[in-house]
Amino acid sequence: MTGQWLEWLQPDPSRPAEPVLSPAELAAARTELGPDAVEWALQSADAIAEEVLRKVPEHGGGPAAVTTLRRVTQSAVLTGLYLMRSDFNAPVPPLAEEALEGCREFARRGIPLELVLRGVRLGHAQVTRGLAAGVEEHVPADQRLGELRRIEDLMFSYVDAHSSVMAEEYIAERDRWRGSDEAARRAVIDELLAGRPVDQEAAAGSLRYDLSRTHVAAVLWDDTAGSGPAAERLHHAAASMARALEAAKALMIPAHGNTVWAWFAVTGELAEDRIERLQISLPDPAGVRAALGPPATGPHGMRRSHRGALQAQRMASHGTRSWLCEYRDVRLAALVTADSEHARWFVQEVLGPLASEGARLRELRETLRVYLAEERSLRTASDRLHIARNTVTYRVKRAEELLPATTTAGSSLELRVALEIAAASEHGTSASG
Repeated sequence: MTGQWLEWLQPDPSRPAEPVLSPAELAAARTELGPDAVEWALQSADAIAEEVLRKVPEHGGGPAAVTTLRRVTQSAVLTGLYLMRSDFNAPVPPLAEEALEGCREFARRGIPLELVLRGVRLGHAQVTRGLAAGVEEHVPADQRLGELRRIEDLMFSYVDAHSSVMAEEYIAERDRWRGSDEAARRAVIDELLAGRPVDQEAAAGSLRYDLSRTHVAAVLWDDTAGSGPAAERLHHAAASMARALEAAKALMIPAHGNTVWAWFAVTGELAEDRIERLQISLPDPAGVRAALGPPATGPHGMRRSHRGALQAQRMASHGTRSWLCEYRDVRLAALVTADSEHARWFVQEVLGPLASEGARLRELRETLRVYLAEERSLRTASDRLHIARNTVTYRVKRAEELLPATTTAGSSLELRVALEIAAASEHGTSASG
């Protein structure tokens, strides 16, 4: 029954995976391996990515970097399952392009090769344990030892062959990258973002950008699942943002795969008005999302605004908000969800039954949130929510009835913060990080 038991692998229904591979690749895998095996593979891959980020944090660096790592692990685990379905003498399948591009990106980001290969070893160990557990559960006792040996041999061959390919790809990309002008510009940016002092004149010459100005930073990323890098689309969107902000100069730096970092040099006293106009006037650039940091001045301002943009990206990455997320709109939620687990506990403790799932309860929470944000003005809240004042009154009363006694008697600030966290989570902007 070589490999047949793979179809019986059972994913965990409580933690559905979020694929980052192309729909075509996933459809082919489900046809070949079965839907349960593919879901098991995606969940296993995401567990590997979590372990790698925990033990080798250099693989992190923001949502785009994590997506790259997840794309590599999902592709690699599916390739491993294809190998398990084959005969013993079948050749090891080639490394998927998603894994190769991820390896090139690791090289461009300067992650040491030994840490890249350590991630491979961590993944190998975790997949082997998972497959061994599947054998124990689904393979008859008299066949288990032979199947376990087959898995061990195939996985060793798979990891050995692919580690060599990844090392070669990494070294080739690293050597190409080190000699490029792009690498020199990225090195200056890395120094600035790390908060280290730089020679401003030399840095400005390398970047061709004036560090002394007031800066508005942006993070732009391709929101088209599975389509790969979209540099032209991202740069076009960044250029449109620069024009809308009336920026004297724009700096664009490729970041991670499908992400671009940008800084716009603006007139300080006009920055806030131009950001507001940008949100209203710029049409949705199809396939692109963007996060905007707060205006800040000088070299340290570049870092400050960029960190704000990264926080806005974190809040917007999986959400249903508009294409543009501005830091000012989410800074409270970003601050209080930095520790995601603590944030979830806080919401549950402060809101009690009002924190439960369901469309009706979400409606009550949102009405109470807006009502409190508008200083308990029924008129203003009803205008913002586009509902009658009596409806606001009823929903607020019902929401307050669901709050724990400790909250109704306690701080209104805690209640407002808990409601903001819940609202961010409901937009997919996640108290789960």
